[in-house]
Amino acid sequence: MTYASGFTFDLFLRRRLHPYYSNLLRNLITDKEFAPMPLSSLPETGSFSMVTDVPDYLDVSLKMESNQLKTKKVKQYQGFLCDLSDCETALDYMSTKFSKKSIKNIRAKKRQLETQYNIVYKNHYGEIDREHYDFLFDRFYDLLKKRFDEKKIQNRYLLVWKTYHELVYPMILRKEASLFAIYDGEEPIALALDFYVEDISFGYIQVFDAEYQKYYMGDVFMMERLDWLLSHTFKIFDFLMGETYYKIKWSNHSYTYHHQLFYKPNSLMGNLKMQYVKAKLQFKQYLRDKGILGKLFSMDRLLYRRMSKKLKGYDWKNP
Repeated sequence: MTYASGFTFDLFLRRRLHPYYSNLLRNLITDKEFAPMPLSSLPETGSFSMVTDVPDYLDVSLKMESNQLKTKKVKQYQGFLCDLSDCETALDYMSTKFSKKSIKNIRAKKRQLETQYNIVYKNHYGEIDREHYDFLFDRFYDLLKKRFDEKKIQNRYLLVWKTYHELVYPMILRKEASLFAIYDGEEPIALALDFYVEDISFGYIQVFDAEYQKYYMGDVFMMERLDWLLSHTFKIFDFLMGETYYKIKWSNHSYTYHHQLFYKPNSLMGNLKMQYVKAKLQFKQYLRDKGILGKLFSMDRLLYRRMSKKLKGYDWKNP
């Protein structure tokens, strides 16, 4: 049986490390060592297993027990992040990425937004009233569903929204996650779900009301989040995997995810599985590098119709 575990998502969602790795985990960009984390239980993997989505800016070490296994690393997605190490404010960071004219335009749009509406910025981190939390998650879902219908691209979160609703509340109280909101009066018009590990913020889900898009909402939202992160001593904002114009626009550092294949060298089946999975992953990455997979051909667009049928009459609170 092939076992696949997502390293990055285990790290910030489940707060655990795969048992093949030691707790000698370090952020290579900031040289920050991580506090020890619990290890997941080791599944029955047979002669082959795989750990997916290991970012190369984290220094990970294999446990001594894993030495009986051989490993192969296969390059996969590109990731993007903001390294805030040398900045004190969002404007400091923006001055290294944008022209003076671009910064002036973003700040002008922000002032227009704040002048024409009753705008409040709030990151719910460490505490939040449960009733208000439920309200925000409900509004978050509505905005995601609206964006799903506008873009006609599959959204992987909508059908499992109840799972996130149950997971995130205690994580906010433990300062492991936050809901960042921009309000127009009492109505949230932009929401982001972020997770935190040591000096890293992982930007997981973000959405805003398209009716406000003329105010550069994505840029305004990013400014506010970066200012908040810098005031709370976080050094990295990680956009996670996937390439978009927005991520390239705001990031100052790109990195690579790889999948790590573990196999028993003296097992014919283990070697065959490793070679098959390696070739499959390399071919998929070749298609991505050539702009075929993800650009000319988008699985998310293809699956939109199927998902839209499932969402008709769907109640995320009682799926």
